[in-house]
Amino acid sequence: MPTPAPDSANLTGLTTPVETQFADGRKLQGSGFFYLEFAPETEKKEGPHWVAISHTYLVTAKHVIQPKRMKDIVKFSFAIRVGDQQRVEWHRLDLGPNELGRRLHLCQDEVVDVAVVDVTDQLSAELTNLLKQRALVFTYAGVNSKNVPGSETPLDIQPGDDVIVIGYPLGIYDVFNKLPILKTGLLNTPIGMHFNGLDAFLFDFKYYEGSSGSLVISKPTRLAFNKQGALESSQTREYLFLGVYEGEYYTNDVTPLRADLGLGWYYYKVEEAIKNPPFVH
Repeated sequence: MPTPAPDSANLTGLTTPVETQFADGRKLQGSGFFYLEFAPETEKKEGPHWVAISHTYLVTAKHVIQPKRMKDIVKFSFAIRVGDQQRVEWHRLDLGPNELGRRLHLCQDEVVDVAVVDVTDQLSAELTNLLKQRALVFTYAGVNSKNVPGSETPLDIQPGDDVIVIGYPLGIYDVFNKLPILKTGLLNTPIGMHFNGLDAFLFDFKYYEGSSGSLVISKPTRLAFNKQGALESSQTREYLFLGVYEGEYYTNDVTPLRADLGLGWYYYKVEEAIKNPPFVH
């Protein structure tokens, strides 16, 4: 079986292709990523250590799911990577419309194109079954609240810096190794500013079908200056979780004016959605 290349930031394990299938045969394909919440630590520990994961969420663009068409959805699926002696395969996990509705969390503002699906128990049960079958499961990872701007990290990002979009544009990603494509874009607006009054930022990025719902992060690095101006280093490459990629942004006057600009919804919209009741109570 192919040996995965080193990835100290574990970027290849953060994401998954997603698909929504409707009763009329139509399919919407996009990208998604995992967001983790951790259980409280009973005691403060220094250095790397194990922490219990309390919740695992799948995040994608809301328009890939189309919640208003929930009654027409046949299934929603995402995947993890498994292997054998020959190649890497997708192991699909499916949710029917009723189960999806009970797990789906959205922001109250309908304009926000962010959807969060609680997959904690389903993913845990599936991993347990796979390991009992002695299947080789490739480690998945997730972003969390410690990766965001303004948290404990010394990392910073400014307009003009590179951002990275990680996803599965149709027909372009590595279908043999089941690895996502990482593409760079130039940050156009300051992080924290509300572009056009939205909880969103803008960056220079050409849209490719299937990229909606991709993870947007800052460029990983091992070095950063803290608030006191001292240089700090990390054993692994660290990054900032910036947000969820919706797609190409354009103004619409007489005809659409496209400028290869991407719109990203801020990271905090994920937590906002999680705190809201499920789409179907």
